[in-house]
Amino acid sequence: MLKDRCHINTNREADTFVGLEFDGKDYNVSFPLGYAIASEDDDKLLREDLLLLFQTLALYSKQQDSKSGFVHNKSAATDTPLYAYIYIIQDFVTRGYYKEGIVEYASSKRGKIHWNRTIKQKKPVIQDADVYYLDFITKKNVINENDLITLIHQYCVYLSFIRFGWLFTDYKPPEPQILFHRQWFSAALQEKLCRTFNDANKTLFANMLKIINNEPDEGIKDTSFTFGTNRFEYAWEKMIDIVFGISDKQRYFPKTKWKLPGSKKEYDNSRLEPDTIMLHNNNIYVLDAKYYKYGATKNPFDLPDSASINKQITYGEYIDAQADLKNPDSVIYNAFLMPVDKNEWAGESAGALHYAGEAVALWKENKSEGRDKEYEHIQGILLDVKHLMQIAEKHSEMDIRKLAELIEEHCSKCMTK
Repeated sequence: MLKDRCHINTNREADTFVGLEFDGKDYNVSFPLGYAIASEDDDKLLREDLLLLFQTLALYSKQQDSKSGFVHNKSAATDTPLYAYIYIIQDFVTRGYYKEGIVEYASSKRGKIHWNRTIKQKKPVIQDADVYYLDFITKKNVINENDLITLIHQYCVYLSFIRFGWLFTDYKPPEPQILFHRQWFSAALQEKLCRTFNDANKTLFANMLKIINNEPDEGIKDTSFTFGTNRFEYAWEKMIDIVFGISDKQRYFPKTKWKLPGSKKEYDNSRLEPDTIMLHNNNIYVLDAKYYKYGATKNPFDLPDSASINKQITYGEYIDAQADLKNPDSVIYNAFLMPVDKNEWAGESAGALHYAGEAVALWKENKSEGRDKEYEHIQGILLDVKHLMQIAEKHSEMDIRKLAELIEEHCSKCMTK
């Protein structure tokens, strides 16, 4: 069962790896905090979960923080061509091995006659001014089982099945009949790509090339490999920014600098950078993506700390002071976005978003200058992990609206208490 190979991370400090690990014998898959995997009786749904996880890791894990590659050194990072392996498997199931067709000519009384060769090579019989041929040169298409591209394809199919084939089947193809040689294989595939006009074959050869170029110099080895990351928080931040954020958020970064005595030069510091700036109905939402385990533990000690809270207030104050960043009627809101399995919070709502609570700074309470600001009330929002991974490839106006409404609703309640 696929279920036996999978588990969900619950301890962010000790159980950090998210992705696929192979120890030479068994495969194990670690899902991120808050991910709800399919039931153990449904391999089809679980297969979809696995493919979604691998797709997320391929698209959103920062390269320098990823752990991937089919090499002895598990910490080495390479661009594992996940989609190429999956494509090779699916194409093989549909079309089988690629085989090059060649044309053979032979002297025969049967078959498709090649008249040009027949006239040049065979002597006709002439009778009563008529010309007859008793033998012909015929042609037939023959599959070349030993064509180099076919042998390379067999190599790629074998690799793909031993690494990702377990997702689909227990079938294991025969071992390849050719020894690995990257330069030779790569040159043959590149030449084939230049001379091929069939779209399906071009796609096949392009994916084969990705696999060949990813292989270690020694080729196939019975060794461990990984495909994943120890820093899934980067993927969490990136997905939230894509779904909810704007592209030019740099304008909202607070700036600082040093002025030194006796020097006319001013020294700029690195700017504070909020994870995501979201805009909706003229309002501004500063979102901090926190890959924290509060959604799983419901332990208050697993919520963002004072440093994070104060930083969010600083973002709000900076934006509030910049007239060019907002309209006169704009409201600035703050929120933390943390992962959750929505099924664990189903009692509150069946949706992907759940309210966790509000964070405030004590030094901002009981101000003498008047009403407090909305951005001084940082809303804790839990976001279903699977839902985010499913929508993470593009901006989602519907999810932006729902998040904005949830933040505004609870911020309003908190400020009227």
